[in-house]
Amino acid sequence: MTPSLPLSLSTAHPAGLSFELLGEVRGWRDGAEIPLGAPRQRALLAVLLLRAGSPVSRDHLIDGIWGDAAVTDGPNLVQAYISKLRRLFEPDRAPRTAGGVLTRIGASYRLSVGPEQYDLGRFERSVAEARERRAAGQPQAAERMLTAALAAWPGPALTGVTGPLLDVERARLAELRLAVVEEHAELALQLGGHARLVPHLFVLTAEHPYRERLWALLMIALYRGSRQADALAAYQRARHTLMENLGLVPGPELRRVEEAILAGRPDPLALAAPAESAGAAWGHDGPGDGGLGGGPAGPYDAAADAAPARPRLTLVGSAPATGPVPRAAAGGPWADGAARPAR
Repeated sequence: MTPSLPLSLSTAHPAGLSFELLGEVRGWRDGAEIPLGAPRQRALLAVLLLRAGSPVSRDHLIDGIWGDAAVTDGPNLVQAYISKLRRLFEPDRAPRTAGGVLTRIGASYRLSVGPEQYDLGRFERSVAEARERRAAGQPQAAERMLTAALAAWPGPALTGVTGPLLDVERARLAELRLAVVEEHAELALQLGGHARLVPHLFVLTAEHPYRERLWALLMIALYRGSRQADALAAYQRARHTLMENLGLVPGPELRRVEEAILAGRPDPLALAAPAESAGAAWGHDGPGDGGLGGGPAGPYDAAADAAPARPRLTLVGSAPATGPVPRAAAGGPWADGAARPAR
């Protein structure tokens, strides 16, 4: 039986207002989808959602949506979009009365929604909780939470809206998601999922050839599957890619993993460097339970690798942040929209 998702990740839209950013920008009121209007109006909503709970100045909205493009009546356009959104969010509000959802504070506007009311907020909360579980020595619970969180991200964020700020945010969100994909793979390795990880890591390293952590994960997964030669061949492909295209040699982490494999050590996972991408990208200190994401905190835990509950790796490769999902990609926590590096 497939376990149910945590309540915070449920795809049902609760009563009241609910929004999505991790795909198309969409909104619901009392379970019915809201017609959010023209792309610029949806772009303005997206900027407010990305700063949910905080005032956003009118000038910031204008610069973030139009940038250097010629706009002769930016302040009035912003006000018109705000008025339309207010009517959509609170259709029963009396005219000329202050809104409770979208309020004006001086020359700024604030969208008052909680993290449970939009998918990015739920994703961030679930990832933070998964990291707490991992730090508490509950890797299986953490893996299940990350699986659910990634599965609830349909892919490329902020689809259908454009603007200088939103382009930067789209790349940032893609980078953050890929960091969580890596963290999920680390947990899957810890729980003995190396055999099912291999094909997905082949796809991910092809789509993100400069992401050394993905190469390290692939090498470890292959090595755990008694494929030492393939693991070393993966290192050579990574080295050739970095040297040929960037003029760089592999970093310390990749070199340590290669040395561990050449030396026939029991498991190179415990020798890898601390994961900086996942924890730092989300403003978190990162897990502390060892493994690829936790630094050299201790020796390889064979009991964890023999744990009866295997990770549910219904995983696929990643899609470009601004392009369609490739034919090989389908739904699942590894259907990633993080091809473009963060600016």
